[in-house]
Amino acid sequence: MEPELQDAITQYVQEMLGPEGLLYASTIVANCKMLAVDQEGIDQDALVMAAYLHDISTGVYGKEEHNRRSAEMAGAFLKEWGVPTEQVATVQAAIMVHSFAAPSEERDLVPMEGQILYDADKLSRLGGLAIVTSLIELGAKYPDRTFTNEALAAILHHIEERYVELFQSLYTDTAKELCRDKFGRTLDFLDGVLEQLTGSSEV
Repeated sequence: MEPELQDAITQYVQEMLGPEGLLYASTIVANCKMLAVDQEGIDQDALVMAAYLHDISTGVYGKEEHNRRSAEMAGAFLKEWGVPTEQVATVQAAIMVHSFAAPSEERDLVPMEGQILYDADKLSRLGGLAIVTSLIELGAKYPDRTFTNEALAAILHHIEERYVELFQSLYTDTAKELCRDKFGRTLDFLDGVLEQLTGSSEV
């Protein structure tokens, strides 16, 4: 990718999402590059562009349908910079599929750039910090509520199920190997907390 285009993309991301948004996007770019090392037939430039721009609409429209809106905004921006139509389409296709795992019967239809972007975006959610963050957000949402042991156990079981589903949804073997250890440690942590909850009245 030409340095001028990359500079323009990073500036655009910072304008739309702020410095923290650019930092997060840069982390996803790094994840994508790492996951793409052993993959053949990848449009590396399109993958990097998609990684930078995959959340671009959230600063304006929020999270709802952000994959579609971000793909549209990315396409318009890249066309203004004269990026070839075929490459723009690759970027947009990757952004469109980065939010949700495809059903099992459609996984082979997801372009490799989209598979890598999906995995890169999910790697940060497959550690213990993501579990703690979920519980902090729950506490902030219900600041005056006392959770019984039974209620908290049910919440943790639900979080654990979603966590396992997220790991199983990863496309690439490289992504699974990268997070397998911390995935296992986080499951052990959750199981330990659930065991400790037995016999307690409230938290």
